[in-house]
Amino acid sequence: MSDSLTPKHNGPLDLRQTKCPLNFVHARLALEKLPPGHILEIWLQSNGDSAINVPESLLREGHQLLESSPLPDNILLLRFQKRQD
Repeated sequence: MSDSLTPKHNGPLDLRQTKCPLNFVHARLALEKLPPGHILEIWLQSNGDSAINVPESLLREGHQLLESSPLPDNILLLRFQKRQD
């Protein structure tokens, strides 16, 4: 795949200290600024409602979850690809 067709990676968007529902709002706005197909890496606290609510909400908006991985220090790494409008 040529470089012009490879999805670009953005992030990380560190939302570990941001509470619901603002963490979803920040993630949504960050994805809206990206061209279709680009990837956004998001960091959330792995414990609590954010780890469930943010990915579910972004999936409902049509974005594709590429990765959901726990990291040290209670961090949940998410990689979302912006929907292809």
